[in-house]
Amino acid sequence: MKNILKRNKNIFLLFFFLIFLLFFDLIFTKYKYTHTFFVERNQTLNQITTNLYKEKIIDNKFFFKFLIFSSLSQKVLKAGEYEFYNNNIFEIIRKIRVGDVYQRRITVPEGLTSNEIIDIIKKTEGIVLNQEGFKEIVEEGTLFPSTYFYVYGTNSNIIINNMKKRMQSTLIEAWKNRDKDLDINNHKDVVILASIIEKESSLNSEKSKIAQVFLNRLRLNMKLQSDPTVIYGIERELGIKKKELTKNDLNHESSFNTYLVHGLPESPICNPGKESIIAATNPSKGDLLFFVANGEGGHNFSSSYDEHIENVKKFRELQGGVYEN
Repeated sequence: MKNILKRNKNIFLLFFFLIFLLFFDLIFTKYKYTHTFFVERNQTLNQITTNLYKEKIIDNKFFFKFLIFSSLSQKVLKAGEYEFYNNNIFEIIRKIRVGDVYQRRITVPEGLTSNEIIDIIKKTEGIVLNQEGFKEIVEEGTLFPSTYFYVYGTNSNIIINNMKKRMQSTLIEAWKNRDKDLDINNHKDVVILASIIEKESSLNSEKSKIAQVFLNRLRLNMKLQSDPTVIYGIERELGIKKKELTKNDLNHESSFNTYLVHGLPESPICNPGKESIIAATNPSKGDLLFFVANGEGGHNFSSSYDEHIENVKKFRELQGGVYEN
């Protein structure tokens, strides 16, 4: 009987001690933090516990290991990168047990070339570069600009393939809902036109008007005369960066120079976003043929050349020496 009482007393003391540790851990947190932590493959529980303690993520190694063993989690801890908050030991264990890894993000803005997007991927921490994949040229207009989530160690090809899938699904949806009178015959031409719209304006409110201008010009067999296409051709073919165009630039012989050639260029000039794609497939209605910057971040649109010249004069009074559509 004495042995039973003694054993029960020891169990009670152990139970009381664990309750005390739990109370101390939850109530008397000494500091708050947001901390990322790596669990490497094949790490032992002792190694994980020691690293958590060294980085001051847990306060008590014994209590941490006890909770791991009591929940039968010692053999199911998942490798990966984790983000922990405010010294919550139960949340720490839950995340490592179920593999609730930290989601990183990469944001690709609209209007970048494929090479510029690849450069962003190369410089983004946590993405494993697939050098074999980068030997192949990623086609212009195939990467959808957006924010993508990934875990540490994700292969770059996975990110690129996700961008391609998003571009395809966006095109399919936009094509399905296109204007019934649209004078464009395929997805490729949609992306080409959308890429020009993307580079011409950052204002979603006027993109459908820009689409109207270019589609009206195509219908009338007028040259598009889009500065961004000339810039793209020069940068791609001569390997130089252009901020502003000169008169000589407008004479640069290129299949992308829409001041010299009729119709759309041979390929997209950037990777357009959703709003530009929707504008290309659902342009506003009207007889607009010209637009020029208004000096306030947008454009003035017109249907006649005389009106366009007046708008150009107004803009040149503000800026001077700029060639616009």
